[in-house]
Amino acid sequence: MALEVRDADLLQARFYTLQLTKNRLRELKLPDPNTWWLGLEDVHEQVVYLHGYGDRKLGQHKGIRAFAVDSGTALWQQPELAFYGIEERGVLAYEVTQSGGELLLLDSGFGKSIRNDISQKEAADRVQQYHQLRFGAVLYPHLYHEGEKSFGQVRDFLMQELGCEPVMAIEYAETDTCLVVSYYLKAGENKLDNFLAVFDLNGFLHLNELLAGAIDGVGSDTFFIFMRSLYFVQNKTILKAYSL
Repeated sequence: MALEVRDADLLQARFYTLQLTKNRLRELKLPDPNTWWLGLEDVHEQVVYLHGYGDRKLGQHKGIRAFAVDSGTALWQQPELAFYGIEERGVLAYEVTQSGGELLLLDSGFGKSIRNDISQKEAADRVQQYHQLRFGAVLYPHLYHEGEKSFGQVRDFLMQELGCEPVMAIEYAETDTCLVVSYYLKAGENKLDNFLAVFDLNGFLHLNELLAGAIDGVGSDTFFIFMRSLYFVQNKTILKAYSL
């Protein structure tokens, strides 16, 4: 897993890799102290990819930096290219100054160009096909807004099991063993508390934690499930994982 942590007061960004099997956290070794204008792009097969910015007002990505997951050291960079996606043989990228042009295929370990004649349709197809393979073990929740039928069904379930009345939005995910629900309760004037609950398929409650308190509005993707483990960030500062 790759993590991006931003400090708006200091205008600094830090990037980490987390080895899930051993809970080992390692910071990437960035040679440039001005890290605010870097961002996390992707991580795949022991390589983390960061991007820079071409047009900072528009947020246009420009530049690719690759780092080794196990050591955090820099592997290569392509300052004039922008990241497009991951396909089976490497990284797809394009030249920012050539809008609508053909894309390049880069070797993930060295950043060298393997092909430079990939059409946009071919690139999109390759990324989509590989995306299904890469993320087959990842489950993201469905977001239901107040007024939708599915929102009402999950709300009624929570009212019955927890004696509370969720408002505004609910995120819901279901595995072969459990139900995971992120929901919001009113907490004073114009404030909400966000909770995360886990039930087994018989409706027995196993977890009910406060994700964030006294917040201004609802979010999305407040949790995800990967290889039978539940991951979420609590109070914007703590990364937690539970085995399902």
